[in-house]
Amino acid sequence: MKINRFTSLAAVGIGIVITTLAASFFIVERNLMLQSLADDLNQNLFYIESELRHTLGDKPVSQIQSVLDRAVAINQSLSVISVSVDGEHISASSSRSLVGRLLEKNYLPMTDMAQGIVKGHVDYREIINFYENNTDRKQIVLLITLDSKYVFDRMNRVAFFYGFGLFIVLGLIAIAVYIVADRVITAPFSRIINHAREGRSPADSYFIDELNELNRTLNETFSALNQKQYELKRSLAQTTYLDSVLRTVADINQLLITSKNVRELMDQSVSRLARHPGYSVCMILRAEQAQLMVRACSINDDNPLCLGRLMTDGAELDAGNPFIQAFMTKQAVVVEQISHDASAPDLPLAPWQLLAAQKDVGSVIALPLISNVHDDPMGVLVVYASRVSGFDLQEIAMLEELAGDIGFAIRAFEYREQLQHHLTTDADTGLPNRVAFIDHLNTNSDGLIGLINIDRFSDINAVYGVDIGDALLKKYGLWLKARTQGREDIRLYKMGGDEFALYFRSAESLSEIRLFFVDLIAATANTAFMVAGVEIVLTITVGVAHGADRGLAHASAAIKQAKLDHQSIGLFDGLDSTRQQENNIAWYKRIKDAIETSRIVPHFQPIVDNKTQAVTKYEALIRMIDTDGLIISPYQFLDVAKKTKLYSQLTRMMIDKVLDVFKESTIPVSINLSTEDLMNQELSDYLAQRLTETGMGHLLVFEILESEGVNNYEVVSAFIQRFKAKGCLFAIDDFGSGYSNFDHLIKLNMDILKIDGSLIRTLPHDRNSQIIVQHICDFAHEMGIRTVAEFVSNEAIYHQVCEIGIDDSQGYYFYPPLERPF
Repeated sequence: MKINRFTSLAAVGIGIVITTLAASFFIVERNLMLQSLADDLNQNLFYIESELRHTLGDKPVSQIQSVLDRAVAINQSLSVISVSVDGEHISASSSRSLVGRLLEKNYLPMTDMAQGIVKGHVDYREIINFYENNTDRKQIVLLITLDSKYVFDRMNRVAFFYGFGLFIVLGLIAIAVYIVADRVITAPFSRIINHAREGRSPADSYFIDELNELNRTLNETFSALNQKQYELKRSLAQTTYLDSVLRTVADINQLLITSKNVRELMDQSVSRLARHPGYSVCMILRAEQAQLMVRACSINDDNPLCLGRLMTDGAELDAGNPFIQAFMTKQAVVVEQISHDASAPDLPLAPWQLLAAQKDVGSVIALPLISNVHDDPMGVLVVYASRVSGFDLQEIAMLEELAGDIGFAIRAFEYREQLQHHLTTDADTGLPNRVAFIDHLNTNSDGLIGLINIDRFSDINAVYGVDIGDALLKKYGLWLKARTQGREDIRLYKMGGDEFALYFRSAESLSEIRLFFVDLIAATANTAFMVAGVEIVLTITVGVAHGADRGLAHASAAIKQAKLDHQSIGLFDGLDSTRQQENNIAWYKRIKDAIETSRIVPHFQPIVDNKTQAVTKYEALIRMIDTDGLIISPYQFLDVAKKTKLYSQLTRMMIDKVLDVFKESTIPVSINLSTEDLMNQELSDYLAQRLTETGMGHLLVFEILESEGVNNYEVVSAFIQRFKAKGCLFAIDDFGSGYSNFDHLIKLNMDILKIDGSLIRTLPHDRNSQIIVQHICDFAHEMGIRTVAEFVSNEAIYHQVCEIGIDDSQGYYFYPPLERPF
């Protein structure tokens, strides 16, 4: 209840109490006055009785009339006084009209007058005993009637005046008390309550010390609460701000993963960063030829202070350039409260200051882009903020981490682009190589393939030497490039060794393509290539096939058939398909019989540590034992097994036999899994059951065939995570046979990388292979992945492998595949 309402209710209550007291006083006072009157009447009547006895003692009753008249005249309280001798009729009365009448009224005894008068009775009687002539004892009845108007009205007025006076006095006292209470208690409490509601408490002074103490306490409390509220608001604002920065950083990190190239990465990063409400302009500067160039900017490209603008303009202006300082010191540099001196308008400003002046920013931070703590910065991330107070320490830490992530992503993209260039470009001719061609065929299979083979090129190498042979290939490649210049429907590739390939976008005009190759064959034969003073004339054989499934193999087969037929052009038309189908049926029966008779067995090729030459693990290689005991290579039957849905049975049999052989071993063993195996849920469940039964998960390494490609990363990643939880390791096999393998490494979290034998075999004499393998090895080690060189067949290859820094080797130089491990 509010104090004002309480005070009002208290006032009403006091009023009721005062009224009650006044009314009670009125009643009590009236009764007391009536009783006092009754006492006076009794005394007066006593005298009247005495006078009547005296008169009646020696005079007749008729002589008492004068006594009655005198009594009424003297006492105004009496209205009528009468006497009855016989007790039934009025014998004498001050009112002559009553004489002789019967006694009809209800007379109370005189002794009850004190009580009766209070109740309003006016008629009383008294028996008077007297002695007539002093001898005879007689009695009469004295009857009196009070004057009700005189007695009661007068008494009521007197009592009312007393009661009303008391009411007025008490009311005035109550009003005075109310006013004092209102001013001393209620009003101060109301002010304190209003101040409390408004959240403030002025330093007012009050009459009551306790209220002063309460007001002082409230002052202190409100001050503390206001300070706490300010701190909480500031903390909330800071937390909200940092949370928005964190969300921005998280969004950019997601962009780093999804970006397709460096330019997209930088553009999207600065654009997203600039959308933060606290940031005005964001840029990425790259170090190029001792200059910092803006390569990504959040403002419009047509702004002269943005894209491509040098952020260094002379030693004097660069002295205080935070971008240069951040780049040189490899630390974040913050400039707060950026001011623009209006008093010196002619004072030259550095580009970073011009941009700050144009965008009216308050502070700027420059953060070096570093992919590794040991590397030099590749550039600077710049953030202009609207706040003049600069950047919070936690905000700086998040931006530093973001700059590191951007630097790492840029370095990874550039590293990837370098590797892509080495993987997809022939080092001598600069043409796209076999890897690029296969990658192109994976997405473009509607055209025609023209495979060009230089005749007797091995003889050229034998006669003139490998150096001249390589130079000749380069010259011929450039000659082919010039011949196909301007033909948008033709793409030229340098294949391995002495082969080139042409891809024709359209497969409809086969006759025109044949005429093209006839002309090319003639032009090649009529051109003399001068190399090191030696004039060499070449002839070529061309194989043409459709770019659909196995198109490259078909083109190669067409070349072989053309050479057998002594033709310059061979066309693969599928005439041998019937023979191939019959061969497939025969192999299907042999494979099925081998499965049923358990003639599918693993052989084990050791893998050795290049530093200690100790065997660190084995690779289980599938073999078929023919009915005559001959060991059949998997290259002869695996393709048929995959096409006829027998492959999963081969994998299951290999798993069972490998686990049985290695159940007492402590050396790990690897098993090859195809994409079909990874997608086979039934096989996955079976493998999980076997590992649970044997507890051999820590001994297994699963090699994923990279050359097959990985199409469903979600399923493959789920398979890897499932069996890594059981202690298994995973390796990428045939790494380097296709470009997509770098995505595999990054996305699938591999443990081991096995470099494709086609690259390892050519290491001693192929500079391009050396560059590619070195980059692959460095990239793997940077990712914490162990490397294995496949097909290490001689000492020259082994020394080259060790020089590059590959961890392990596998090949006939150490051990061939064995029927049983050591």
